[in-house]
Amino acid sequence: MTAVAGDGVLTLRHLDELRATVVAPLSDLDQQIVEVVRPVVMAAATAGRHVVLDLQGVGVVDSAGLGLLVRAHREARSHGASLLLVAPSRFVQTVLHTMRLDGVFPTFPDQPQALECLAGIPA
Repeated sequence: MTAVAGDGVLTLRHLDELRATVVAPLSDLDQQIVEVVRPVVMAAATAGRHVVLDLQGVGVVDSAGLGLLVRAHREARSHGASLLLVAPSRFVQTVLHTMRLDGVFPTFPDQPQALECLAGIPA
């Protein structure tokens, strides 16, 4: 199931067979967008669902967006799940590298590869 949520700010898809939620913000991860995306991402992470954050629509991430990534990663890990990033822009990659977080988040070029990785993770 794919749904558009948050007044068109993101798309959301639940994949129960993979215990995953795919969240795709449709614009930059700034404070305003993070306020809409955070509850969705954190609810999935707290429920022990893998979070696939598709960043194809995200060119820029600010400190609020970076904070969301770190918190969601920690929350998912504490519940036996993971946060995977899909298609981060060069800017996002540079920010992650600068903050020494580039090795923290598994990153994939597209959703199918991220989901294929999840298919190999035991439930």
